[in-house]
Amino acid sequence: MRTCRVFLISIILCMLSFQGIAQTIAKLPVKLGLRVAPNIAWMNPSTRDYSCDGAKLGATIGFISDIYFAERYAFSTGFNFSFLNGKLSYPDSRLKPNDTTILSGEVNRKYNFIYIEIPLMIKMQSKEFGRFSFFGQIGFGTGFRLKATAKETFQPDTGDPFDQQYDINQATALIRESLLIGLGFEYHLDLSSRIFFGLSYSNALNNVLNGGVNSKSKLNEKSSLNYVELNLGFLF
Repeated sequence: MRTCRVFLISIILCMLSFQGIAQTIAKLPVKLGLRVAPNIAWMNPSTRDYSCDGAKLGATIGFISDIYFAERYAFSTGFNFSFLNGKLSYPDSRLKPNDTTILSGEVNRKYNFIYIEIPLMIKMQSKEFGRFSFFGQIGFGTGFRLKATAKETFQPDTGDPFDQQYDINQATALIRESLLIGLGFEYHLDLSSRIFFGLSYSNALNNVLNGGVNSKSKLNEKSSLNYVELNLGFLF
């Protein structure tokens, strides 16, 4: 009999606990939204004699889902279409146009990447100060390459420069893994709608030029692709 009473009490306590958890979860919102973000990207090569040739402008558009697991903490995910560009300069060799002569010289190459990225971050938010609140984010992103092209100018050691364009899907990594860090603030329009502004940084964790080989040195091409972006978006 005593065992039955203990069992029934345990069931009742579990049901009450479950009800409390369910009510708490019901009060925690899932915020959906859209964002646009101009970015500045650059290549960070590790191959000998390769150097970054400047940063290039790009853009990101995306869908956001903030899934709150506490009052001011959320899992932030979604998907982004990222248009990233970068430039490298390095010594190499090329075939002379309309000829079979191999020329040595300097390459100045611009890379254009299109990725669809799925971020997974922890979002930490402050209390509201009037209509404003501040947030920080940290996590990881996995980007899948949709397209990669390159335009280059080749300056031979002797002779006139010439331009070439390539499809480099086969010479680039399919997946770009990255560390994501961001901060910003939200302006609360009402109880549910918000406008947000922020700054974020994406640091690539792997080589995006997987498969490329320098024609002159025969070295494997290695470079990460990093960027910073200015976020502007709306949460519903």
